[in-house]
Amino acid sequence: METLVPEPTPEPAERLFFQKLTLPPGAIPLSGALVTVRPSGVNVRVEPSLLAEKLGKAEGNTRLAAAGLIFSDHTWLLVSWPDSAASPDAWIAGEYTDFSRSRAYSQVSDEWYETEAVLNFRRSLVRDLLRVRGADGARIAQAERLSGAELTAFEDSLTRPTIPPAVARFWQMREHLGLPDLFDLLPVHTAPPAEIETLEFSGFGPNNFALENWPVYYEGTRGLHNGVDYMVPEGSPLIAVADGQIVPFRFLANAAERSLALRPYLPEQYRAADGSRLLSNVIVAYGHLTGDPTSQLVKVGDDVRAGQIIGTSGWPVYIREDGGTEIQSNNAHLHLEVHLVTDGTRNLGSRTPLNPLLFWSPRWIAIQARLAARSGHAPYPASGQPWGRLGFFSLGGFSYEPSSIVWNYEPTREALWPPGVYDLDGLIALAQTFAPYEA
Repeated sequence: METLVPEPTPEPAERLFFQKLTLPPGAIPLSGALVTVRPSGVNVRVEPSLLAEKLGKAEGNTRLAAAGLIFSDHTWLLVSWPDSAASPDAWIAGEYTDFSRSRAYSQVSDEWYETEAVLNFRRSLVRDLLRVRGADGARIAQAERLSGAELTAFEDSLTRPTIPPAVARFWQMREHLGLPDLFDLLPVHTAPPAEIETLEFSGFGPNNFALENWPVYYEGTRGLHNGVDYMVPEGSPLIAVADGQIVPFRFLANAAERSLALRPYLPEQYRAADGSRLLSNVIVAYGHLTGDPTSQLVKVGDDVRAGQIIGTSGWPVYIREDGGTEIQSNNAHLHLEVHLVTDGTRNLGSRTPLNPLLFWSPRWIAIQARLAARSGHAPYPASGQPWGRLGFFSLGGFSYEPSSIVWNYEPTREALWPPGVYDLDGLIALAQTFAPYEA
């Protein structure tokens, strides 16, 4: 793993700028944030708008102090601009800096969910769920005004009944399996937030892409997608979905690829005799981070908190026939897998991926399914294979062994899926054979 460079410390003049500035209404304060302009440079403006008057241009590699932020069409940063005679305060689009690739992003990661773009996306799901339930126009209109805890509670109440009952049965084994709290954050953010409207999501297991492309991408994983994918540009902020610890974990076929693995803590009530947190039996693995050197902002052994930026997304790396490696720069995305560490007697390694959606709260399951539905094509096949209509929870997990391709299997009355492939009931039956987890 590369050497991590610490965040720069503000110079005295920059600290003075932070202290004197009065933030405009709606701006999110930043503490000690320094950003570096990307090589193309960035226009400096008097207001956070592309239509605002230009004060000048900050050239590539210029370092600027940022004291506040406004999320809108861009991630607007309020910066010190001494070249302006009228005022030292000015605005730049953060997408032309390293802000979303820096530790400073952790200061605003929670606010990302309350930006107007993300709120509108969340509200649209609430409206549709209300329509399905036959709600009247007044109640549907109410969703347009929801935010914060009220919107979260509304999402929870509407989405909980949409989750298969077997998911709840899996979580009844929480203590036996050593599971963390349900995740209530996305593992990656769009920058700017408005890009969530075009974010695509690819689900676990027997999805349409796997059915059509398994000989190219998934021959080593039985023809199935072994995680979920978020189709985001290189450099998008990766977020810790839980409090936990960064651990070593090899899960990608190509050792040349950069990756990170987070082992969440058990819920707060489970602690060691000295009061320290205990690690859960779950690993969340972030893959395809090859790109900017800031793809890893943490190192093995670091403790992280939920919502903290831990790196940036990148591109897959493939091994060519001649043995060399090649970056697939037209296929930027985050690949995310979830694994159990042990069955109570042995280490499970990375060859039995579980359906990541099992570990999210109902509202974030529904939101991610909505992202998949907006991708322009059906996320799962309804025909063309022997199982009929498939979906996000057709499988709970699978083993890479035996190595037979699932799409070539003929289901029987006694065995719907081939050995080592588990629907939700099959996964629960497998988990019941595990010894109780000991932290």
